[in-house]
Amino acid sequence: MLEETPDLMVRGANPSGLPDFSMLLKKLSPYFTTSPALFALTAFMFAQHCVIVWGAETLRLGFSGATATQLAGSLAVEQKLFELYGVNVEFIQSAGTTMIRALDSGSLDVAIVGGGQALSAYLKGVDVRIISGLVNIVPFQLWAKPEISQLKDLKGKLIANTPPGTSVNLAATVLLQRAGLDPVKDVRLIAFGRIQLVSRALLGGVVDAALLSPPDTIEARRSGLHMVMDLATTQIPCPFTSVVTTRAVLERSPASLDRFLRGMLHGVKLALTNPDMAKKTISKNMRLTDPEAVEEVYRRVVAVYERVPLVPREAIETVVNLSPAPSNRNPYGVLDMSLLQRIEKEGFIRSLYSAK
Repeated sequence: MLEETPDLMVRGANPSGLPDFSMLLKKLSPYFTTSPALFALTAFMFAQHCVIVWGAETLRLGFSGATATQLAGSLAVEQKLFELYGVNVEFIQSAGTTMIRALDSGSLDVAIVGGGQALSAYLKGVDVRIISGLVNIVPFQLWAKPEISQLKDLKGKLIANTPPGTSVNLAATVLLQRAGLDPVKDVRLIAFGRIQLVSRALLGGVVDAALLSPPDTIEARRSGLHMVMDLATTQIPCPFTSVVTTRAVLERSPASLDRFLRGMLHGVKLALTNPDMAKKTISKNMRLTDPEAVEEVYRRVVAVYERVPLVPREAIETVVNLSPAPSNRNPYGVLDMSLLQRIEKEGFIRSLYSAK
């Protein structure tokens, strides 16, 4: 199985501490004649191994890793996929708004962060660029008290929210706009400082409705609350979780970013095709011991991930329409899908999923 390749490389380390690719080639050579895709993929990895030997650049990655939407990044870290494709990654754990500031100051090279935050910073003059998506739709579910059965029933109700720029705030604004409800006149948005307090507020009866994601949805269901809408099924384009860098890093290190994206894409592949591995990572990172909770989180990831996570212009349009604040920048300039498009055109993603 291709998923085992990183482990093979680690077990076959040479005295210099680098993966022994000759061992990997010997193990895989019997399959080359029957799997051209595996041959092509292994040839690419061999080329990246040569880069490691001669000294790969280190990218400083801002990454929280504790959320379901970032599963691909967590798998890439655990399975050493960035090293596999020839780029060293230094991990710096941080919050979203902090990561945007760190990208701007140059203390981070790339981050997995909300694309809405990146767009907001870009419109204010920060030269960030979204180079890939991870989740390009709104993944939350709207849960509410039993008396709220449809969106129009939200009028006059208390809805849990989080501060501007956060994922829940973005999703709530999108939801209310789609429902034709004014967030100031028609409902009362109650802001909580941390996303963990949102579900507690709903379960405790402090608010009437809230946007939740697994595993909080399990406790909501057990408490007699019900789901009014699954926003993921509506497929509202939105740069919910994105891979973000800066123009300066794109110009300076396109090859390293290319290799980084290949590692992320391989992480997506593991998330979609290796449920056992993915669930172990979910359980560990989110500190979940309930198998039902792990399963529900995993199903949500599979529902929102894409093999080719290109961020569409419509996703940017969704966010722009929420904020009429003027800017002298073209909002679509925040998107730079050139590396991801080239990787796809080369057939890398097709080979990744074809290899057995």
